[in-house]
Amino acid sequence: MANHGPLIKQLLNDLSQDVKGYQQLALQLKQQHLLLTNRDSNALLSLNQDLDQVMATLSHHAKQRAESMTTLGLTQDDQGMQRLFAALPAPLNQQGRQLWQQLHKLTLECQSLNNQNGRLLAHQKQLMDKLLKPEQQYCYGPAV
Repeated sequence: MANHGPLIKQLLNDLSQDVKGYQQLALQLKQQHLLLTNRDSNALLSLNQDLDQVMATLSHHAKQRAESMTTLGLTQDDQGMQRLFAALPAPLNQQGRQLWQQLHKLTLECQSLNNQNGRLLAHQKQLMDKLLKPEQQYCYGPAV
């Protein structure tokens, strides 16, 4: 892996950028929850556009990471990353492991926040359906 120094350096830099990206995503998902709670549709439209941009950047980095791992002859999973870190000098090994753990933690946090927002949105839809379509609340009623 010695001849892949620039690629490994770029991979570690991308991990650092992804940590920042997922931190931003977590903040935006919390903001989205607040806007959903307040039913602020105009602000939600703007925030959702920002979320799309962040997600596109994170997706691009994930694809680059997968390509880099393949180029390095490693699997595109945690095991491959651990093999990469084990082959690095101590300071880079520690930095890489720390970034990878932080990234994993942030992805789980973002997944949880996104699920929470999805549940809130589904609940709001159910409420709106009940308010706008009251005839669907009763199974045994006159046919309309």
